Amino acid sequence: MKEQKFKRILFLIILLAFVVRLIYIINIPYNEKQHDLDLSYILTIFQTGHLPQSNRLQYSHPPLHQILGAIFLHIENIFVDDVTVDNIAGESLQYLTLIYSMILLYVIYNIAKEMNFKKSFLLYITFFTAFHPTLIILSGSLNNDNLCVLLTMWSILRLIKWYKKANIKNTLLLAITTGLAVMTKSNGAIVSVPIIYIFIIKIYKELKKSNNKLIVLNKYLRLICIFAIVSLPIGLWYNLRNYVLFNQPIIFVLTPHESLYVGNHSLLERFIPISKELFEVYCHPYEDFNIPIYLLKCSMFGEFNWGEDKISIIYYVISIICNILFNIFALFCIIKNIFNKNKRNIIWKNTLLLLGVTNIISYIILNLKLPYGCSMDFRYVVPLIFTQVFFICFELQYMIKKNKKVQNVIFTCIFELTLILMLVSNMIIVFGFLR
Repeated sequence: MKEQKFKRILFLIILLAFVVRLIYIINIPYNEKQHDLDLSYILTIFQTGHLPQSNRLQYSHPPLHQILGAIFLHIENIFVDDVTVDNIAGESLQYLTLIYSMILLYVIYNIAKEMNFKKSFLLYITFFTAFHPTLIILSGSLNNDNLCVLLTMWSILRLIKWYKKANIKNTLLLAITTGLAVMTKSNGAIVSVPIIYIFIIKIYKELKKSNNKLIVLNKYLRLICIFAIVSLPIGLWYNLRNYVLFNQPIIFVLTPHESLYVGNHSLLERFIPISKELFEVYCHPYEDFNIPIYLLKCSMFGEFNWGEDKISIIYYVISIICNILFNIFALFCIIKNIFNKNKRNIIWKNTLLLLGVTNIISYIILNLKLPYGCSMDFRYVVPLIFTQVFFICFELQYMIKKNKKVQNVIFTCIFELTLILMLVSNMIIVFGFLR
């Protein structure tokens, strides 16, 4: 693909991604399709200039998103009066989460570029990130999920750059992004496992090729110490503050409302991916209990109802079928890459796999400890989206060398499947027929 054509297509994808997100946040009132909506956290910081003096409800969460929200309101306050009115603050803060979403698109593109994907795959990965319905919903979500996803994946990008050039600058940047991910939401700590893996691999490779192992060991131990000294305080200071002031556990998750409790169902009922819930339109957090089916639906439409008349149901069915096929193919690509002998990009494959596995383990632990409908939400495992799409592209790129004709057919099929999946789900959540 020629460079000029590639840039035009890339620009078009980014432009359409922005337009779709803009339509979504304009079309959806700030107090609809939200999770953990509590503007008082941001408004408290905005009005008083300091953190909340209690840890009730959402105040127990780390404060980075809320601090950025308060800064955003201060900037807006230069041009608009009464920004503390809920509807003004709520609607305007969606533009902040829109910014998060567009930066995420840039970060994912650069991760793919660092992994040396060909241009067609760079476009596919960017397209997938641009129009995945979960990422569109998060672009208008006023809680800390979107920023946590952004900083988690930004940490992966900084980790790749650190591996390629392990110096103090890249160590500090990695430490800052990692610390900020945890300062946004405790779930950001999942990136620590890939970081530990890359640290070990890098030290092992450098020791193996060096004649003076002591110097190499001293260098990397120093860098690891710098990373820890910078990242841990940034990530954990608020948790320690709340522990000292309110005796809040360092790892703390707010217990949901009792009406969402699903612990009365057996583990088989909750974890085996067979349930009549598949045939019920959208997710029902107060009624559903089967986690795999819930994830399948929630990854397309969140926990929300987008219309239940004939047209919406048709789009819903098409989306679910495409999503099932896509997930099956993604799982096939992941398993195939684990067991095949192709060592190309093996370090990055392992990094993304560890990120995905760690995310799944943390999600399962969450649902075992807190068996509630809201705990099943796909927003807790959003990084899996990127593990899936990258492994699909790893596999398709490998097929090019084996049989270009077969690869072209498969790539075309997967792209068309993705196109249908994104189109119909976007038609429901963005343009909201019959809403």
